[in-house]
Amino acid sequence: MRITRRVVIASLLAGIVGCLATLPQLDPLNPVQSRLHSDIAYLASPELMGRLTGTPGNDSAAAFIAKRYRDLGLIGAFNGTSCGQDKCENSLYQYFRLTPGSVSEVDWPIDDKTQNVAAIVLGADYRLRGEFVVIGAHFDHLGHSTVYARDGSDYRFVHPGADDNASGTAAVLELARRFAERPARRSIVFANFSAEELGLIGSQVFVERIPVARDSIVTMVNLDMVGRLRGDMLIFFSGEDRFHALVDSVEHLQPVLNFRHQWQSGRREVSDQATFAHRHIPVLGLFTDYHPDYHRSSDIVERINFPGLEKVVDFTERFVRAVADGRDRPAPRD
Repeated sequence: MRITRRVVIASLLAGIVGCLATLPQLDPLNPVQSRLHSDIAYLASPELMGRLTGTPGNDSAAAFIAKRYRDLGLIGAFNGTSCGQDKCENSLYQYFRLTPGSVSEVDWPIDDKTQNVAAIVLGADYRLRGEFVVIGAHFDHLGHSTVYARDGSDYRFVHPGADDNASGTAAVLELARRFAERPARRSIVFANFSAEELGLIGSQVFVERIPVARDSIVTMVNLDMVGRLRGDMLIFFSGEDRFHALVDSVEHLQPVLNFRHQWQSGRREVSDQATFAHRHIPVLGLFTDYHPDYHRSSDIVERINFPGLEKVVDFTERFVRAVADGRDRPAPRD
C-alpha cells in the first residue's frame, strides 16, 4: 500500500492513542485459515527478507506464486510480447525493468529487473469467456529500505510486510483455488504485481502490455492490506454506483457477511486499482485500513486476523462471482 502524508499523520495519531494491533490468533485455524497462514508465513518469512522489488526475496515470492498457479493447473496469462520478451506462450511471468530513477530512489542495492505474475481460469460459458474479471494484489514490500519505512534508523530493520501485502497475495491464491475448482461464466485473471511500493509500477506495466483486450475487462478487484480486519470495517475504493447495491446483495447471501463500509474514490493512488480506474476500467479495491504496524518491522504474521481475512476472501468470491456470472457488465463511471 502506497504511503501519503495524510496517512502518516493519521497513523502517528493512532499510535499515540494506543496499540490497535491484532493479538496473535489463539483459536485453532480451520483449513482455509491454515492455507492463508501458511502462505503469509512464507511470504513474510526472514528467508524472503521483505520482498523488496529487485531483490532475490522478491524473485522468490514470484516463483512461489507461479508454482501455486501451476499446481492448480492454471495457464499463464501472457502471450506474444506481453511477457516482456521477444515472444512467449502462456507464460506466468511478465518481465520488466525499473527506470534508473526508481532504482536510485531506494537506499538498498536492487536489480532493475523484476516481474509480475498472472494466470487465467477460463470461463465456463463459451459466449462470455472472452470477457474477464481481474483479481489483483501486489506482492512486493520494503525489505531493508528505509525510504518508505516508518521505523527507519541506523539499524536496517527487515520489513516482513505480512499485511502489506502478503495478506492480499494469499487471498488471491485462495481465490484462484476456488475458481479453479468451480469456474465462473466469465474468465478470471489472477494478477500479482511487483513494484507497487515504488509507485504502482507493476500494475502500470501490466495495463500497458495487457495480455487481453483492455475493453474485455469488465471489472478489476484489488486486495491490499486485507489481513487486519477490526470492527468489521471494510474500506472500498470504487467509483461504481451500482457496486454499492451489489455489495449489499452479496453480503446478505447465506451465511450473511456483516461489514461496516467506507467508500472512497477508486482513482486514489494508494494501490493498484487506481491504475485500472485511470484507464476507465470499473474497479473495487478492498482494504482493512492502516494500523500502527504499517511499513514497520512489526508487520508480522502473528498479527494477522485470520478469521477476518477468511471473511474478506469469502466476500470477494461472492462479489466476483456476481460480476463474472452476471448478465450485464458494469459501465465505468469513475
